[in-house]
Amino acid sequence: MRAAGQDLLLSTRDLREVVTPSPPTPLPGGLPGIQGVVIHHGEFLPVLAWEDLPGGRRLEGPPEALAVLRTRLALPLERLVRTLDELPGPWSEPEDADPARAWLGASVQLGGVGVRQLDVEGMLDLLRRFRSER
Repeated sequence: MRAAGQDLLLSTRDLREVVTPSPPTPLPGGLPGIQGVVIHHGEFLPVLAWEDLPGGRRLEGPPEALAVLRTRLALPLERLVRTLDELPGPWSEPEDADPARAWLGASVQLGGVGVRQLDVEGMLDLLRRFRSER
């Protein structure tokens, strides 16, 4: 997938479904890391604000899709690229000085492009810290 100005890998173990996006409704007072909420299957679903993450960027246009995580968080995506049955190696660990290290893991070369794996647990920990620091 492409989001936050980067090509990213998301494990299917973390993914519930991919849906057509709808504009999120902002929350009163706002929460860092959350754009707002959308109604999904009759429930409020928070939508991630990529630009609030260290090293993240705002989407370059309207999202093509929302990736709904099993943890009940929606990720707006610039585009879906493809699915992979297995990943080639070798993997490279992120540098210590990388601001996105808290939510992005190792990278791998796919078709000459460096692609990083999304660390869903790291991202959720970061969102919890945002909330507790508020």
